Amino acid sequence: MEQNFEYISENYITEEQLCSITGITKDDLSKLIQNRLIPNASYTVTRSINITSPLNDEFQSEITEKYFSKSCISMVQKNKELKDSQQFKVEFKEKFIQLLMKHPDKHFAYHNIFNNETVDQEKFNEIFESEWDAYCEGIYGICTLNSTDEEIVKKEIAVQKLIQFNTRFPQRPLNPDEIEELIRLNDEFNEVANSFAPYQRDSSSRGKYLDKILENNNLSYLVKKY
Repeated sequence: MEQNFEYISENYITEEQLCSITGITKDDLSKLIQNRLIPNASYTVTRSINITSPLNDEFQSEITEKYFSKSCISMVQKNKELKDSQQFKVEFKEKFIQLLMKHPDKHFAYHNIFNNETVDQEKFNEIFESEWDAYCEGIYGICTLNSTDEEIVKKEIAVQKLIQFNTRFPQRPLNPDEIEELIRLNDEFNEVANSFAPYQRDSSSRGKYLDKILENNNLSYLVKKY
């Protein structure tokens, strides 16, 4: 429990801190979240407090704190005066597809979205809406370092490349060339991907597709530490 809280408190900021830094109220922050102009909190931490005294009395309470990605600071500063929430989404989508189309390994991303060099627009629209929902819910504040459109694209590609690599080499030890390839994939993933809180690590993309294969090939020194 302590390690999880340390990770969250060191890498994320509270609702109060976010409001103080950006000069807005909690009501303003709530409106920005509702209008999908910034992502929601990535973690909610509830702690129980038990107070006793020599008078043989007792007081119990719970404190709930929301923790946001630090990238929300710049998002609040950018969007707090924006009245049209759809404008932000349109700009986000345009940049998202531009980044995807320009990526040299784009064919790894989002199964069956490409027909040669042309994107299937209907499938892309569905995928984007799903990714947009995940972004607004604060999920990419957990999964990526800075919760940006560029990192969402890069992480998708990095994860799919790791999944394919694990499928190709599910059991046997890797040879030197394959180890070099795995190290490159590790670097690509670490460029954009977060560590995840300790309680999430094993079930995360990092835990499933990277940590295990590194450990199985005597590359534990490459496993990202807290």
